[in-house]
Amino acid sequence: MGLPAQGSPKDAVLEQLAAYKADDIAWDSGRVMTNVVLATDEGRRVAEEAYTMFLWENGLDPTAIASLPRLEREIADMARGHLGGGDDVVGSFTSGGTESCMLAVKTARDWAREHRPDITRPTIVIPATGHPAFHKGCEYFGVEAVVTPVYAETCRADVGAIAAAIDDTTVLVVASACSFPHGSVDPIREIGAVTAERDVLFHVDGCIGGFLLPLWRELGADITEFDFTVPGVTSMSMDFHKYALCAKGASIILYRDAELRRHQFFTYSDWPGYVVVNSTIQSSKSGGPIAATWATLRHFGLDGYLEVAQTLKTATDRCLDIVRSIDGLSIVGAPEVCVFAIGGELADGQPVDIFKVASLMEAKGWHMYPQLGSHGLTPTLHVSLLPWNTDRIEEWG
Repeated sequence: MGLPAQGSPKDAVLEQLAAYKADDIAWDSGRVMTNVVLATDEGRRVAEEAYTMFLWENGLDPTAIASLPRLEREIADMARGHLGGGDDVVGSFTSGGTESCMLAVKTARDWAREHRPDITRPTIVIPATGHPAFHKGCEYFGVEAVVTPVYAETCRADVGAIAAAIDDTTVLVVASACSFPHGSVDPIREIGAVTAERDVLFHVDGCIGGFLLPLWRELGADITEFDFTVPGVTSMSMDFHKYALCAKGASIILYRDAELRRHQFFTYSDWPGYVVVNSTIQSSKSGGPIAATWATLRHFGLDGYLEVAQTLKTATDRCLDIVRSIDGLSIVGAPEVCVFAIGGELADGQPVDIFKVASLMEAKGWHMYPQLGSHGLTPTLHVSLLPWNTDRIEEWG
């Protein structure tokens, strides 16, 4: 089309945007049970005002906008404390879980180039339930993924299979806390013992569950050990725009020390322009998500997040009871937070058609993801319970 010949008044532009948006899913209806995590009304206002305050600030040059690296450092400090990290743990703010996971792959590859120059074909070992973002990182950075099985009953990683898969080309082992498909937490302590013995980097992907798991533990839940207190863990990822209730475009990757994180950076000066120093994949980046994340974390605080976590935990327990009370349906895996998968078997032994269930629920106004079965795991219906779902659980059931 090209640019319009004449500009339009503000009201006309915004009216057209609203028209485009009219058929989008109503994410604030309380009937969307995946993908979008929402704050309270006041929390949203805090995030929106902080976001717009820094909308035009660019994080490209930390010497020009000194407030942004300060906010990033304070966010990283809050994150490392939340995940059991000591004073040496450092972090980088990213645009989301995919960027965080890809950076873990890039860092491992470049660490190996310095410490294991004999590796010409680097590989990572990842359970079948590991997020595709790591496979994307492998494709981008010239690394091969070696996929290992998980146990069908718990959907947790098979430690023996991981140990067997590690060889002289392995630069990184990945595990999930929790996995997106089923909400299961891999046996992090056991995997960490293997990677420490073999001197291999170990990344724990806590993008969806990392923020909630410490809160549920504080509420008395029996949570699998998963964070920097576990020997062998060398890096972790955690999204803020999921259960920290922050605006989209907010994640972090943390490393055991600055020496390891150094391999994440990209620098270049052999051209006529400025010296390029990028800590993450992005170069120019809006200060909006950084400021909104900082403001949201400060607004809720531990007490506020514990209140949200308790509400989610109560609602999750009720959801699991509802599913288990329905003949033919079951919970697949061993979920430890409000992320879980529904499967089932009919009286004749045939599996429940999850895609038909998803369509029927969609027709009733409920949006949930049907998940493909692979690596010996059956198709399931995914649920990520959200704060705005909690008042509608009985209606859902």
